[in-house]
Amino acid sequence: MNRKEDQENIIARLIANTRRKKRPDNLIEIARDIRRLENNLGSLKTVSETIGIVPDMLRQFLSVERLCPEVERLVKERKIDLVNIVHYMRNFEPQAQRLIAREVIAGRLSANDIRVLAPLQKSLPHLSIDKLISRVQKSRDIKVYVAYFLVPLRSKNTGALKRRFEKIVGKAEIVSFTVKGQLGTLKLTPVGQKKLREVAKKHNLSLRKFVDMIVLK
Repeated sequence: MNRKEDQENIIARLIANTRRKKRPDNLIEIARDIRRLENNLGSLKTVSETIGIVPDMLRQFLSVERLCPEVERLVKERKIDLVNIVHYMRNFEPQAQRLIAREVIAGRLSANDIRVLAPLQKSLPHLSIDKLISRVQKSRDIKVYVAYFLVPLRSKNTGALKRRFEKIVGKAEIVSFTVKGQLGTLKLTPVGQKKLREVAKKHNLSLRKFVDMIVLK
């Protein structure tokens, strides 16, 4: 097989792996193809233009390069196979990655859970990763509903954000609302959670996605 044929095969594989929900290859293989095509074409931008995928998405696939060997093996075995999970895991140290991977495989951590772990760790540096994971998991079961969310860097008016939640659920149903750095925490009464869920349903969104929509509005 000559270089041109090899390149065409890589392009075909990448298109198949980035435009389908059920990808033929694992994330390690996809990242390897991205790097090979990048070497052939000269830049990630050219790869993006060639296969029609934005550079940020390609970088998400390349997040596997920052996994520890144990977690990389789980990705190869497709025990962890969601690109957003890998992308959120990339910033953790190896020990934390291993703990997160264990909880993901057991079905006890979602991508949204992992997404807030990094800012939560930054705001609570005295807590170990296992205690932070436990805090996120327990927030689903306590009577006060707790939602963690990321506040965009450009957003400075947290008072306006709180008022948006108050408008939806009522001021009396918000137990507390805090923003520390990029991490926001919203605590609602059961009634507040019910109201929020009902409005989310009207928008055909999960509670998690509806909270994100309010924050990014």
